[in-house]
Amino acid sequence: MGHSLIEGLAGLLPGPWVFRFGELLGGLAWHIMPQRRNIVMRNLRIVFAGEKTLAEIRAIARETFCRSGANLISAAHSARLTPDDLKEVIEIENLELLEKAHATGKGVVLLLAHMGNWEILSRIVHLFPPGSKTGAFYRPLNNELLDERILRRRQADGTRMFSKRDPFHQVTGFLRDGGIVGVLADQRVGEQGDWVRFFGKRSRSSPLPGLLARRAKSEVLALSLITMQPGKWKAVLMPVEAPPTTQHCMSALETAMRAGLIDVFWLQERWRLKIKSRHLTIDDLLGKPGCGCDKPSRILLWLVGVAADWELPPTWQHPDVTYEIALEPGRELPAWLPASSRCHVVPTGFDRAALEKFIESVDQAAALPLDFIVTPCVSKSLTKACKRQAIDIKSLS
Repeated sequence: MGHSLIEGLAGLLPGPWVFRFGELLGGLAWHIMPQRRNIVMRNLRIVFAGEKTLAEIRAIARETFCRSGANLISAAHSARLTPDDLKEVIEIENLELLEKAHATGKGVVLLLAHMGNWEILSRIVHLFPPGSKTGAFYRPLNNELLDERILRRRQADGTRMFSKRDPFHQVTGFLRDGGIVGVLADQRVGEQGDWVRFFGKRSRSSPLPGLLARRAKSEVLALSLITMQPGKWKAVLMPVEAPPTTQHCMSALETAMRAGLIDVFWLQERWRLKIKSRHLTIDDLLGKPGCGCDKPSRILLWLVGVAADWELPPTWQHPDVTYEIALEPGRELPAWLPASSRCHVVPTGFDRAALEKFIESVDQAAALPLDFIVTPCVSKSLTKACKRQAIDIKSLS
């Protein structure tokens, strides 16, 4: 009911008004969603590490909230536009790349990111070469009624929607028939993902775009969706280096995202890993050493209340990690750590608020955010403080 009401109201108002209203909602969300705010800050600190100050990144993060709100609300407005009106709110740059790729008759895999008014992409077929047929992957929503409504809207212009439940051969067959398949490839993935260098940092990314292209012998292009002015967007097509490996795909997608970083939906945890196994090693989380990334991982070893003879297991030692340590006052740095290791002294008698503030100060003590807090002794207060700051905590007990 709420979704229908918002979409109905957005359809009655001019596009720029809807966009500005979304900006206001995004600005409000900045103030009332502290955990999401921390996620955006962490993502942007990775993107801009060594380039911008924390204050500059905070200003960009706030602007990102406003832009995300504007793009999300604008999606409800653009869903009701006629094909002719659609051409007034979006333009395509480098369309010749798609025309050339489409002319091969082998299909095109289109790399997409959650940026700009990405819902409009299901309708962009009206601007593609004549005779184009488009498809896209989607994740079914938990709300069946809302899922059915959105799926019907996305398919209204002829775009075929695929989900992970569909047989793989259906998608490759669609490509071999000359179809154009969009894949949102900027989301984090779990253990099934390939290790790549993404914005200078290790990340697991979906091998699906490259796998589709290789199986169907299709061309691959990346697409950037940038806000030009309130209620108007520009889609920019970009080439992908051959062969279409996961690394080449993600490098092209990074270029597409850098073209409009404010338009990227940074509210999702891009670099955080979800691995269910309790018997983790550092290689499970970060991959084998030597990936050529220039932004190392930061791990805080929390040794408060831990026996003095405890040592970090070899399975948790990694040359591409910067280790820092949290200790009680008066305790010496363990001999098994390099003397140059940064040490953070935990104040005595801290309460939950003080602990959260301490974790935040440690996290902000360097350009890159903390990736993990590792400890053999996890407490509820430490777990809650880490959750508040969107930092993973790993127990070695």
